Amino acid sequence: MKSLSITIIIFLMLLTEVFADQEVYYNSNFERGDVVTVLIQGDDKSYILELVNSYGQYETSNIFFPVDTINFKGQVALIGLDSTLKAGKYTLLIKNDDGGIESTGEILIHENTFKKENIPLDHANTSLRTDPNPEIVSEAVQIHQIYGTSSFSSVSRLKSISLPILNGIITSWYGDRRLFLYSDGSSSAAIHNGTDIAAPFGTKINAGCTGQVVFAGKRIITGNSVVIEYLPGVYGVFFHMNEFFVSKGDIVVEDTVIGSLGSSGLATGPHLHWELRVGGVPVNPDSLLKNGLIDNSLIMSIVSSHTAE
Repeated sequence: MKSLSITIIIFLMLLTEVFADQEVYYNSNFERGDVVTVLIQGDDKSYILELVNSYGQYETSNIFFPVDTINFKGQVALIGLDSTLKAGKYTLLIKNDDGGIESTGEILIHENTFKKENIPLDHANTSLRTDPNPEIVSEAVQIHQIYGTSSFSSVSRLKSISLPILNGIITSWYGDRRLFLYSDGSSSAAIHNGTDIAAPFGTKINAGCTGQVVFAGKRIITGNSVVIEYLPGVYGVFFHMNEFFVSKGDIVVEDTVIGSLGSSGLATGPHLHWELRVGGVPVNPDSLLKNGLIDNSLIMSIVSSHTAE
């Protein structure tokens, strides 16, 4: 924690000269799949956050929203780091609505490895992945439009998040590099964007966090599906359920039962595919489960550094 505080102070010294009266805080070391949290104190304007590396690879997020809590008051920006990003140094750019650069900094994304798995599919599931189907394409467009939107509202408390099934067994992890083995002998590669949790058929599934249901319905590939917006532009995604018990517009809390576990859609057995999306980017839930949707450890480091002054 001491080294983290020192890092924050160093970046503060660097950035306050460029960013007028505002103070900018963020951590500097990440892995692919993590979420970068940027905190700006003393400002109520809107911004765009970008990360760019020397290869021209970049991530962009316009998820800035006001937060007013006991420990922090200001603007928060979140940007998900896709599992396909190259490791290395990235320039962090904070831009205003006109595209002008208000602040710059640097973060380091470390190399991390992902599991590999082969998944044999029977004829029916092979057809779902290989046969042309305009309805599947339409459903994909619809749900990605949801992921790419956000409700810009003020946040008055920090949100913790928990696993939607407490006693399940994780059978596939975020970022797994998959090879689907089709019934005709061919294959195709894919990246697993979520976490698969196996449990007995019919096991209750909780919302995991306070939020609002923005989608509840049946889809061809993902079966009975629910999407919950936890924070502006931050979504929890639940696929392959046997049943869902919520409707679009419902407000849920952490332990609200939103459905039961099943194997609807393209599934090889009963499980829940649980996914977290930040600004449309699928992210690893591990750090969010530990520190909350807005990095509480970063906020507490700011509090500690100010207390030590």
